[in-house]
Amino acid sequence: MSAVEYRRAKPADYGDILRLQSANYIANLSEEERKTGFLSAQFTPEQTAQIAEDLGTILAAIDDQIVGFVCAFRNEFETGSPVIAKMLASYDRMIFEGRPLSSFNSYIYGPVCIAREFRSRGLLRGLFKALKKSLADQFEIGVAFVSRSNPHSLQAHIDGLGMSEVGDFECGGNVYVVLAFRV
Repeated sequence: MSAVEYRRAKPADYGDILRLQSANYIANLSEEERKTGFLSAQFTPEQTAQIAEDLGTILAAIDDQIVGFVCAFRNEFETGSPVIAKMLASYDRMIFEGRPLSSFNSYIYGPVCIAREFRSRGLLRGLFKALKKSLADQFEIGVAFVSRSNPHSLQAHIDGLGMSEVGDFECGGNVYVVLAFRV
């Protein structure tokens, strides 16, 4: 495998991000494909641009091909997502390192997406490291949520990246696990 370049997304990359997102969105995958992970939600082109231009979207590129991305956005970012609203509303009851999530200066991590043919090659760890480095001087912690029905992603984030499970919540008939980590 050629060297992986980790960098912030630019406007010219947004189309590739949206294509990769669509290729891994749960509604576009077979039951078998879902077993190796999926995205529970999709951002619009406008939201993709807003996120990339704010805290940022970190890309993994190999030979100029975008093969992965991870997004980060402020708690105040208006996604219109009932899932995110429900998660934020639960911050007072979720404890990380002895404190409620609401007491930390935090950001929302995710989604993260890696092209199927490039999974299990260390890209998740590389994206995570690059994102944390880019935000280290702005936040104390990052917070993620993963669908309980996505065990592959849960394992990758808890066992692979060392994130801590701090609680869960239900929205739209789905249970989501909330994970926290130090930046």
